[in-house]
Amino acid sequence: MSEPLPLPEDPINKKMILRLLSEGKYSTKDIARIVGTTEAYVWKEKSKLKTAGLLVRRDTQVISKTSQLSIYTNNSLLHVPQLDTEGLRKLYGELLNGKKPPEIIAEHGFHPELVESENQRFQRLVENDIGSLQKKFFAHFERDLLSTNNNTICLLLEKYKNDGKLSVDEFINLTEPLLNEKYRSGEATAIHKLINGSVPDGWEAVPCLNCNEPIKGSIVNPAKTLWITVYYKNVPLSHGALGMPCVRVQ
Repeated sequence: MSEPLPLPEDPINKKMILRLLSEGKYSTKDIARIVGTTEAYVWKEKSKLKTAGLLVRRDTQVISKTSQLSIYTNNSLLHVPQLDTEGLRKLYGELLNGKKPPEIIAEHGFHPELVESENQRFQRLVENDIGSLQKKFFAHFERDLLSTNNNTICLLLEKYKNDGKLSVDEFINLTEPLLNEKYRSGEATAIHKLINGSVPDGWEAVPCLNCNEPIKGSIVNPAKTLWITVYYKNVPLSHGALGMPCVRVQ
């Protein structure tokens, strides 16, 4: 069987092949089918594009060897001037400070397509950044961290203030006692609420057999299978005083 004759180099085909290759989700066979050409022709164009430096892909974008960013939008090729070192420093500084892309564009006049693309890169870079996680953690638990008397937590908090970061092991050593403290505090709060008649979700107040009003410090689950009562009479405590038999532990 003879080899198929090479197709004429149609500019439309070239542009479409470049766009599909830049998207990075189509095989050579798929591109040949979409464009209506042969796989050999796609491979040839792909080789040319690599040689020209046009196949360094970032999402749906293509970086050229020149100082321009070539972006496809609605099947049109835009040429956006890239930022120099100072421009990138400003852009990433604003992103690190939490500014939104529209605010950055309005203040510095950067091209929207460029800001959008760099913001996507920025989000990928910080997604698994332990420094960003720690920053959010310390901001969220600031009150708990400052009110603790735990020596380990205090020392690691001071280290974070001085160094701006903790190692993974140090971070675990800080969070573990802090969460234990919060758990114990939650237990105490729950008991305090129970004494004062606050009923947690999924439970009901126990009504008085005489007046049918809720009894403070006593709750029952809807199935009436679990009953919790806080006993706070000013008498010496014993199982008998609580209406329960004594159990001898062997």
